[in-house]
Amino acid sequence: IGEVKESTRAEVIITEESDTEVLNFSLPIGPTGPTGPTGPTGPGLMRSAYVVTFNDGTSADGIPVASGERLPLDRLELDISNLITLDSNEEIIQFNVEGYYKITFTVSAYSQAANTDFDPETDIVALGFRLADTENLYIGASGWSYYEETSQLVGQGIIAVENIANAYELVNLSPQTIYLNTPNLKNIQSGSYFTNSLITVVIEFLGRQGA
Repeated sequence: IGEVKESTRAEVIITEESDTEVLNFSLPIGPTGPTGPTGPTGPGLMRSAYVVTFNDGTSADGIPVASGERLPLDRLELDISNLITLDSNEEIIQFNVEGYYKITFTVSAYSQAANTDFDPETDIVALGFRLADTENLYIGASGWSYYEETSQLVGQGIIAVENIANAYELVNLSPQTIYLNTPNLKNIQSGSYFTNSLITVVIEFLGRQGA
């Protein structure tokens, strides 16, 4: 086969080159068809942010948080799309866009034992992410604190934000004071506080209905 050319009419020209027959095609060009429908919008920029509370090493026993009180939320990281507003004085989060959010929190904490023996009814660490100053709890996690050993609690879930004026809090739902603690950074082979953060809250925007 030789060349295929565009033409106003169809034809085939046969030529010989070095004892070989070569077919050269000319094909007609039809009219331009109508423009098709617009395709779906491709994926946009992922919107996410996270809140971190670092261990600055000022308290050997950890940071105390009384029962029913909010956990400290200190720093907002990598919120390039202004997804949330963090008030580190009031320890609350507000969402700047209505819609659905996936929330994941990780907290390193323990509770001090009232007795020398482990008590499953009191030696507890329980946490909840909820609408501030309400019982509207959306995401929670709980576990026993064995002999004052620090453990990581992870809570994960999805919330629907219908009003951006609402504030949300991460609270201590344990029956007693808990203590936020992680290993001292000087004993870790890294200079980054991310290796021993006390609290991490990862927030991902999933979108909103009809958008």
